[in-house]
Amino acid sequence: MKMVISPGDRVRVTQVLKGYERGYYAGTVLTWTESGKLKIRADAGTVAIVSSELVKKIADGAV
Repeated sequence: MKMVISPGDRVRVTQVLKGYERGYYAGTVLTWTESGKLKIRADAGTVAIVSSELVKKIADGAV
């Protein structure tokens, strides 16, 4: 598995509320933004832009 997060990779995103971890959700990376954040499509269907510090790679995307 490559260490770099790329579009199409499966990731786990940690939800943070007021500085405390409140859970996590799985999703797929859509793209990197110009500001260095990740655009993620959650398994629930929602799209979010999150800091890369809150993302952990689960698996490589389809080749």
